[in-house]
Amino acid sequence: MKLTTDWYKRKTIEIQSRLADEGLDAILLLDNFNIYYACGFFHQSTERNLGLLIPANGNPTLYVPHLEKEMAEETWVKDIKHYFDFPGIPPVLEWMLADMKQYKRLGVDKLEVREWQMVSAKRPDIKISDLVYTMRLVKDAEEIAIMEKAGFYADMLVEKTREAILLRLNEMDAYNYARAKTVEHMQKDMGELVMVNLGVTNGAVLYGPHSAFPHGLMSDRLPQAGDIVEAGFGALVATYESESEHTFILGEPDKQQLAYFNAMYGAWKAGMEAAKPGVTCAEVNKAALDVIREAGFEKFLRHRMGHGKGLQEHEAPWIEAGDHTILLPGMIISDEPGLYVPGYGGFRHSDTLVITETGCRRLTNYPRELEHCIIPFS
Repeated sequence: MKLTTDWYKRKTIEIQSRLADEGLDAILLLDNFNIYYACGFFHQSTERNLGLLIPANGNPTLYVPHLEKEMAEETWVKDIKHYFDFPGIPPVLEWMLADMKQYKRLGVDKLEVREWQMVSAKRPDIKISDLVYTMRLVKDAEEIAIMEKAGFYADMLVEKTREAILLRLNEMDAYNYARAKTVEHMQKDMGELVMVNLGVTNGAVLYGPHSAFPHGLMSDRLPQAGDIVEAGFGALVATYESESEHTFILGEPDKQQLAYFNAMYGAWKAGMEAAKPGVTCAEVNKAALDVIREAGFEKFLRHRMGHGKGLQEHEAPWIEAGDHTILLPGMIISDEPGLYVPGYGGFRHSDTLVITETGCRRLTNYPRELEHCIIPFS
């Protein structure tokens, strides 16, 4: 299940059609994820610069280190230029810029500070452009189908974690159990997978007090009765990622656990109900987090409601008070408000949502209600 060469060619043509609106004759893409998106050249990213030049007219040029030459030649891009190695003589970006002197109005998508200092000295008229980042905000039908498949496997990772808990496996072993079982299914179901350096899964299984760390580190801790468990996973299909995260309670919950759980669940539900076309990210974030605030647990908030999903685990838009992006059909976001009680436990569900014409739809469908979160344990 991969995007086709024709899909990437259409994306390149769409980029070309938008260059005039940006006042550009060409754009140089340096962000690896934008290169993935525009031409489908997947590679193991290192410090070595890659570039994709897309002119307003004509064919793109792919700039790669010599060690990527043969892989680059397997893509549909015919004009491949390569340098020996990083940092290069002349420096790689200087070499790229020297090859595109004919473009008077040149854009670039991303530069680090030192790169900017060098590039702006050579091309003071160069323009930073968000053109491709903006295109990536809204996914088309092919991308959504891939992410729905990824969501299926993200849910499977959660379900396999439940099995691992019943087997009394420690955090690390539970994660490895869930990953091994799920990847086995992925290989049987889909055959060839795009196995770039991002891998096919990520996440963590955290028991008890460890779950109070939103990005906690796993250990050999065993599950214990009364634990709050945070099982959070991302699964990647053709390098697009969906996430499914789940809070389990080991044994019958007490009054305090119920209060925390219900506040988190209410926030998760409110975020999903608020996520619809025409609403800003900031408004959706407020709808979700206000539930936790109104329950009296604001001091346990540690993060926003969510973020965009796609080629990157975290990408724009940001479901946070400072992002006033208006949601549009085809945007894909996470819904993951949480509360974290130090020394006690963390409570967070996460689903991957696609914005539809009238609201949103879950791409992950693991049941989130309380009865599905209690694991008999003694």
